Amino acid sequence: MWECNFADEPVDVKLLVLFLLRKIWICLAAVLAGALLAGGGYFVKNVVLVPEKEYQTVGEVYVDYVWEDAYGISRSNLNEEEWKALVKTDVFVDFILERLAAQGILLEKPFVRECVDAFLVSDSRIVTTTVITDSPELSAAIGSALQEALLAFGEENSRIERIRVLTEPVESRIVVHDIRTLQAAVLGAVLGGLLSLIVMLLCFVLDDSIYIPASFERRYHIPMLGTAASKELGANVSYLLREGGSIAVTAASKDIPVEEIAELLQEKADAAGKEGEAVVRACGCIEAEPERAEELRRAKSVVLGVASGRRDSKRIEKILAFLKKQDIKVSCAFLWNADEALIECYYGFGLLPKKRNADLP
Repeated sequence: MWECNFADEPVDVKLLVLFLLRKIWICLAAVLAGALLAGGGYFVKNVVLVPEKEYQTVGEVYVDYVWEDAYGISRSNLNEEEWKALVKTDVFVDFILERLAAQGILLEKPFVRECVDAFLVSDSRIVTTTVITDSPELSAAIGSALQEALLAFGEENSRIERIRVLTEPVESRIVVHDIRTLQAAVLGAVLGGLLSLIVMLLCFVLDDSIYIPASFERRYHIPMLGTAASKELGANVSYLLREGGSIAVTAASKDIPVEEIAELLQEKADAAGKEGEAVVRACGCIEAEPERAEELRRAKSVVLGVASGRRDSKRIEKILAFLKKQDIKVSCAFLWNADEALIECYYGFGLLPKKRNADLP
């Protein structure tokens, strides 16, 4: 009868390649969408919605730490994290506010903490201070006050022998942000392409549709007559239905036109020299009309019409199980509404299908 090995069915690599080629536009659309979303979003966030112009003032001081051994090496250097924390403490912030107040500039502590920072770029003895505000004059004023606070701190700290100015924070420069719109767009395109490819692969693996006759035969072990445009359809009808007599055509779905299939098979049987010997008649959809099982049982041969690309493998299994219970043997099947271009590419040397659904010649 029939035996379903769909659970163990291997992936048809050639069919997978054809499927991906036909759906390549989805991947290209995903690449474009990813580039637009990532690149456009990055541009809007970092260019369009960027705050007002910012100005930065940079100063440098050189710190000589107290020697702790005979080789002139100090093991008490302040690291970068310590300097970052120090310039935001109340001691530094209050000092800065006092200096600014003397110049008639009144600010709040949170504002000062937000705009001041300190770094150790390369040498642990060179402390670089930065101040960023929306005013070049304010940045310079806070930068000078911050450097004075550093000098006062160095004079009072027992771990520091001497501290001196290398660069005075007198010049404010506009902050130029590192805009990487192109990199964001490329990343978005790659992610979009990969995501679409994964989704398409998942869809292919989960798709239990019948696209080519070989898939049906491999899955259900029932011979397939072919499709409406198959060159071998006449020869298959002549041999697989060689017993002649009453041939019943039923379908896995009620929207499959069994009358047209029966008419086509009758023409092929008559052309094969079986005119009068084989009578092909339509018996409707067995799932919709299970009471017609008796009519199928009386037939000499039974042809099951299945449609291409319907994702109805489980429905076909259900119908075959019902027919088996009714002691009805399915002699062969017919693939209706087949994608002839896909079948031609699968068995031929073509890569991209050009037409679809060549139903009847």
